[in-house]
Amino acid sequence: MRFHYFLLLVVFSLSAQNNVLEIKIDSITSKDSSEFLDREFTISYHIKNLTEKEVSFFLNPNKFLPSISSSMSYATTYRLFQNENPIDASQVIKSRRKSYQSKDRKETIRDDFMNKDSIKSNLKKWENDSLYFWKKKNKDILSSILVLKPREKKEFKQKIYWNKNRYTKTDDLEYYLEENLFYTLQIELILLKKEFADRLTTEELNTFLKDPNFLEGYYYSNKAEINFKE
Repeated sequence: MRFHYFLLLVVFSLSAQNNVLEIKIDSITSKDSSEFLDREFTISYHIKNLTEKEVSFFLNPNKFLPSISSSMSYATTYRLFQNENPIDASQVIKSRRKSYQSKDRKETIRDDFMNKDSIKSNLKKWENDSLYFWKKKNKDILSSILVLKPREKKEFKQKIYWNKNRYTKTDDLEYYLEENLFYTLQIELILLKKEFADRLTTEELNTFLKDPNFLEGYYYSNKAEINFKE
């Protein structure tokens, strides 16, 4: 009886959430690159406020990560399915393509140097201010607040890449992308509040926790076909 009651609560909770936000994949297109020898996928999707009230939440739509790699993040995440079975997308798809072949050696050295120089600069700032990294995280998360007015819809595009290797293996994980199987991709929004307590002041956290229109919860898009055929 208790188990049935728990299931009803879960179903009711998910149903209530689904009546607040709509996340939908509108299209997934693909294009092969002869320069990079990979396949570029362009994912077009939207997020819509289904209510008559303004809502907001922590989300950085510029980041697009596999669900397995997104613990405690406020990025948009995605999951890959092979014949309805989830597979580790991080083993198959990359958010950035390797473009070393399009750069000369001087450009590569310069980019590496700039990256190291940035790390040194941050460490120096931390030496002068022990709260530097906390302030940076606080600024980042506050700047990630996404606001949707009543019935407002915002559209987004993301690009991901497949190197066209069908067999991948990392440690105990092994996948083969059989061409004739059916593949889909689903977007997830994992909206958190209290979990970010270490990045917020007590006053900021209490403000978000008390605001019923500052959303938290799990939201899932439709599953859209993604092309791994030759």
